[in-house]
Amino acid sequence: MHTPEPMTVAATPDVAVPSGRRALFFPAMAVLLLAAVVAGFWNTFFFRPGASGPLAVHLHVHGLVVTAWFVLFAVQSLLIANGRVALHRGLGVLGAIVALGVIVTSLVTLVQLVPNWRVNGVDVEARRPLISLIIWGDLGAIVAYFVFLARGLLLRRRADAHRRLMLLASLAIVSPALIRIAGLPVFAGVDGILLTIGGLLSLLAVLVLHDVATLRRIHRETLWGVPFFLIVLLVPAFLVPGTALDAGLMRLLW
Repeated sequence: MHTPEPMTVAATPDVAVPSGRRALFFPAMAVLLLAAVVAGFWNTFFFRPGASGPLAVHLHVHGLVVTAWFVLFAVQSLLIANGRVALHRGLGVLGAIVALGVIVTSLVTLVQLVPNWRVNGVDVEARRPLISLIIWGDLGAIVAYFVFLARGLLLRRRADAHRRLMLLASLAIVSPALIRIAGLPVFAGVDGILLTIGGLLSLLAVLVLHDVATLRRIHRETLWGVPFFLIVLLVPAFLVPGTALDAGLMRLLW
């Protein structure tokens, strides 16, 4: 038999709360992802210079909703780590509403990507390959987010599975923040896309190592979730651009 993560049973039935240092892993990851979002969008959303011009309304809404998701994910993880199961459950409906908002506003942002770039003076024809990569990569991210989220909600009574799936869902939508961090002067001369992929792989590797260290095995949700994550995010971004499917989508969005 595999050694399970040490748990303490909360007052609420069928909910197990991790104890000791291992209880800090998921809150720490949630806070790290929130910090990455703040750092990545510090100058382009949170404290956008006036000289950069106003953001479109849909981008304001999208930024607020996605930020709300990462804030809520951090809060929910900290609540569970501190045994506040009832309050965690009470925020569940809010979490579902915010998650739906993430999906809807992400799709609106993708549809408006080309028009928004045009308004800001970007030569979209010259950047068509980049736009194609962004759109397909983001579509893959939305699919991964939805799958992890839906399964996480179905398995919400199984704490070990639920927290891993919520972490994977959050990782699925953190790439835009990571690629902006990769654009900071400290990373000058290094390809931003490679840095972003490297960052995602590192975060996924940390989850796998956590499983091995605490369970002496890879948890079932991690075992299928990590390869699914990589396939759904990377295959559309790098294999679909330039195909007939890509050409059809670009005609719709152009």
